[in-house]
Amino acid sequence: MYEDIKAVLFDLDGTIYYGSKLIDGADKVVEAFRNAGKKVLFMTNNSTKSRKQICDKLVDMGVECSKEEIYTSGYAAALYARKKGYNSVYIFGTGALESEFYEAGIISSNKADVVVIGYDMEFDYKKLTEALQVAFGAKALIACNREKHYPGEGAVRMPGCGAMVGALEGSLGKTVDYVVGKPNPLLLDIICSRHHLNKNDILVIGDTYESDIKMSNLYGCRSVYIGNEVHKDTDTVFNIKDILKWMN
Repeated sequence: MYEDIKAVLFDLDGTIYYGSKLIDGADKVVEAFRNAGKKVLFMTNNSTKSRKQICDKLVDMGVECSKEEIYTSGYAAALYARKKGYNSVYIFGTGALESEFYEAGIISSNKADVVVIGYDMEFDYKKLTEALQVAFGAKALIACNREKHYPGEGAVRMPGCGAMVGALEGSLGKTVDYVVGKPNPLLLDIICSRHHLNKNDILVIGDTYESDIKMSNLYGCRSVYIGNEVHKDTDTVFNIKDILKWMN
């Protein structure tokens, strides 16, 4: 079923790990695809960490990877901003998100007229107030994603970037202009362009139907959904270890 696939794109939170814990069997699945000659890439809506930080985390867990194989909504947001010609932005997010923009040649400034909203576990009222002041005069509001929640340590559901986006939208009285992350297929566009792939060459594996699988459907590529519910528009497995059986 996967012989003609050239690249496998793994979601991270809930697919490869829960917080700081590797999901049982995830490393073996990644290794199996590499041994089968497939390009392995990782993508996430998480914008709190840089690609290098995520790469280091995976390596520490025993999952082979390089920084160039990691694609985040924060990195995609930086590429999108650069394409739009934004030289400076206000980052309503983490220092790691700022570093992704800096690598893309975009500085972070509280005098910028573009606001970028990324997930921040230290988000508080003071940070919201500061972001609001910039947002009042902004010509563009960009959200890394609108994810409602995600699986953290022990698979406990944690509030996602959507909570921060909603807080700023509610305070400002308007919606953001562009949402970068899943289910927007922008990440897939970037990956396919970077690696000279097309939609028929890739397989997405993820645990969230409304982001991972909907993104795949919008793009027109194949996907495997890790979960308990069967959906007619994707292959479904109960957990990531079942993919080894699916491969055979």
